[in-house]
Amino acid sequence: MRKIVCLAFLVAAGMLLASCGEQAGSGNGANKPANAPGNNATKPAADTATIEADIKKMLASSAEALSGPNAADSFEKTTTDSYMFIGPDGAVATRADRAKSLRSGDSKYESLKYDDVRVRVNPEGTGAVSISTVTVKGTNMGQKVDGAYRSTHVWSKTPDGWKLAHGHVTAMTAKEEPKTDAAKDDKAAEEKK
Repeated sequence: MRKIVCLAFLVAAGMLLASCGEQAGSGNGANKPANAPGNNATKPAADTATIEADIKKMLASSAEALSGPNAADSFEKTTTDSYMFIGPDGAVATRADRAKSLRSGDSKYESLKYDDVRVRVNPEGTGAVSISTVTVKGTNMGQKVDGAYRSTHVWSKTPDGWKLAHGHVTAMTAKEEPKTDAAKDDKAAEEKK
């Protein structure tokens, strides 16, 4: 009886150890953790040019929609549930706050136009940041916002496509944009294309 118990124990231990290792013949690291070295080598690189074009198109569409009659509905369709916005006065608003303000008329835009849009995409192609200038005429959360602003948007790739996760605007008061390393990088990248 003792030999049968020991044999059963050894078989069970062998099966347990075998199930913890790589699958026989897989050799491709299928059971490696997501952050294991070499796992990114099998994934195709993100198509940053297409993503940049998509985000620029979405910004133009959202500018048009926000100055239209269905601004709140359009806003809700293009933002994540956890969307946050920092307005020109530094106030923080949630997605629900912004939608309510658009519906009530506290936020109403006669015109919005994005220019000088720069997009940076993460290597996986699942997130991006866009920085642009936006010229606005209207009201935001009850305050007049006519003028030029620097705008930052954080984008997230969802099963329903690209959506805004965060927005931030700052009034542009500088006379001339400083020449930064980021601007030089953008210029070099454009010349490469």
